[in-house]
Amino acid sequence: MTPDELEKTLERLYNSARSASSEGLTDEAVRRCEEALELIETYGEDSERHTYGDFVMLSGDVHWGAGDYEQAYRAYYKVMMHEPDRLDARVAVGVALYHLGRFAASQSILEMTSLEDGEDAETWYYLGLLALRRGQRDVAMIHFETAHDLESNRFFVPVEIPPEEIIALVESMVEEIPEPLREPLANVPILVEDHPSEALLFGSDPPMDPLLLGIFDGVPLTEPQDLVTSPTHIILFLDNIWLFGHNREALEEELWVTLKHEIGHYFGLNEDELADRGLA
Repeated sequence: MTPDELEKTLERLYNSARSASSEGLTDEAVRRCEEALELIETYGEDSERHTYGDFVMLSGDVHWGAGDYEQAYRAYYKVMMHEPDRLDARVAVGVALYHLGRFAASQSILEMTSLEDGEDAETWYYLGLLALRRGQRDVAMIHFETAHDLESNRFFVPVEIPPEEIIALVESMVEEIPEPLREPLANVPILVEDHPSEALLFGSDPPMDPLLLGIFDGVPLTEPQDLVTSPTHIILFLDNIWLFGHNREALEEELWVTLKHEIGHYFGLNEDELADRGLA
């Protein structure tokens, strides 16, 4: 295969993999990436437009789009080790570590990245998320503002509303639930926490996403109640919901949708049924 033929083949595989990924064809997209990597290894060189690292990064993005953060992390980490100066790989590793609940490792990678290149908005946004998780709200706001200044169309600064006001909003929303639905909810506490605990995150395999907005824990009304082994309850994670609040109206909307989503689980609706009702 000539260099020109290799260039055209890699370009075709790259575009094909991206297209397959956008259509949810994860296995097909990964196969395209692997085919390209085999070609690069066979001919011992990158093309002018696409490198070995590009295809490994793309395979990571494919896994990320499918919700497989662990496989995405492994791909990003491989690129970071292969090309230590590649900023996008290091940022992707830091972000993936955050979503895998490995917060200390994420902090280390992203802090290093911010020192070497302070112009990456995603780095600052995730440093803000990490600060928020530590309870350092003021530090988080500074990082969110930096991310917004660097990339305003992608990152915004959450509106500053005291947590007690958000709790009051939750209470008022519960009162707005129609009486026929509110009655079965009488024995279902609606709790609020800042963010999911590590015990909760790692209580499932794979771990839950740290940006989880809410969770229903218990037996739905549609199942036999003699199966109940622990108190049924709903938890709303206020810090994560707050992140959606670029203004008060947006915050209230996200809070209301999250509350209805978890109540929907209590009434036996699955994710597809919730999505059909605009609650997913």
